[in-house]
Amino acid sequence: MTWSGWLFVATMCVVGAFYLRYVGISLSLSSLLLGLLLLFHGPMYLYYTRVFGPETDFFEQILAAAPGQPVIQTLDLALALCLTCVAIGVRLADRAYRVDGRRVRQATVGWGTAPIELSIDDARRLQRIMLGCIVVMLPFVLLDGQLAKVREFFTADLSAAEKVDFRREEGGSSFYFYNLLLSTFFSFVLFAGLAAWRLWHGRRAWVVAPLLVLAALVFLGKAATLSKAPAVILLLQCAAVVVMARTLRLNGRVVALLVLMAGAGFTLMTFVAVPDLDGLSIALEFVFYRTFMVVNEGLLEYFSAIPHVLDFSWGSQLSWIGALLQTDPQPPTYLLVGAVHRDIFGSTTTVMFLGDAWADFSWFGVVVVSVGAGFVVRALDIKLILQRGRSVGTIAAMAVGQYGVFTALNTSLQTALVTGGLAFVLAFASLISPRRRSYAASAALA
Repeated sequence: MTWSGWLFVATMCVVGAFYLRYVGISLSLSSLLLGLLLLFHGPMYLYYTRVFGPETDFFEQILAAAPGQPVIQTLDLALALCLTCVAIGVRLADRAYRVDGRRVRQATVGWGTAPIELSIDDARRLQRIMLGCIVVMLPFVLLDGQLAKVREFFTADLSAAEKVDFRREEGGSSFYFYNLLLSTFFSFVLFAGLAAWRLWHGRRAWVVAPLLVLAALVFLGKAATLSKAPAVILLLQCAAVVVMARTLRLNGRVVALLVLMAGAGFTLMTFVAVPDLDGLSIALEFVFYRTFMVVNEGLLEYFSAIPHVLDFSWGSQLSWIGALLQTDPQPPTYLLVGAVHRDIFGSTTTVMFLGDAWADFSWFGVVVVSVGAGFVVRALDIKLILQRGRSVGTIAAMAVGQYGVFTALNTSLQTALVTGGLAFVLAFASLISPRRRSYAASAALA
């Protein structure tokens, strides 16, 4: 292994120690971001670039776009810098809000002991919001033909290529605002209703009927995207809400349950999306490849294509910067990178926020965006866990924030802020629960 590989290993060990000792393993947003970064882009990155990738033809095809260039060494350094800067962003948020990591961990540990206060106003407000969401969502079931699309995609005798074409043509809604609400606000209200059902034992009856209808509509909307991930992630978010109603800590049993749910869900959706797969073992290999290898393969595609084939965009891909500079609209980077390595315009390569940060602003982007990602998720942890404490609104906001973290690990940070909902979670929490501190949060801040 090269010197850059050993540097990456050393960085991974240091950031891993920071994660375990300072942040801790929990369902907090900062823990989820750092933990998933280490999971997907730690040892799995080394396995892809040193073992799995070199045995494939596509790996060599990717590197052929930048002959003689130290692409892997550059990516080693960029990932090491990314991990370091995310950890720095977490610490900067703690310093900005004048809290210590131990206080956040104490609040996480004491989460389950914090009392949940129920007021009639809170219950009525949530009920009205749930009914309002149902009224807004129902027309889109007909406008988008969601039931017909889902039925055809899941039951029609189509090949994998035909299903890809069908998803590109019919997946999701043509109404952008509906798609945004589905991934953020409608999901948040569903999680709030689920948290209320779990926590308010004496007053469940009022929430059950609207909760079931809303759950069906949100799940149908996610399934109508015709993608494998959204519906499975929604189920995982619901499971996380049930867990967060009791605790934020993750033990072996909870982790095993979530992993089993994710594995079963993605394997089932893989059989649906790729019906040509022959047997369970082949499907599991495909899920492993798509989950752990493709995310690193995509990064390699970006760093091989940029700047050796495509120039750094220096922000021109961002609409507001492009408008200020009065530049002509350019195709998205994920399309351009896909065309470089596949010679077909239309094939996409999507990666986590590091890829877009590199494509837009080179090393400066790697540093600033990584620090920003760590700062944002830690600031949300402080605002939600420490300052708001355990409540229905906080639990639902945390679940939406977890989706935002997942979005950041698949697309750009700006997409995670908007489509992933990270920019909205505090406002959402205020709609359901008034700002009050739990016992655990007050004790942690004392």
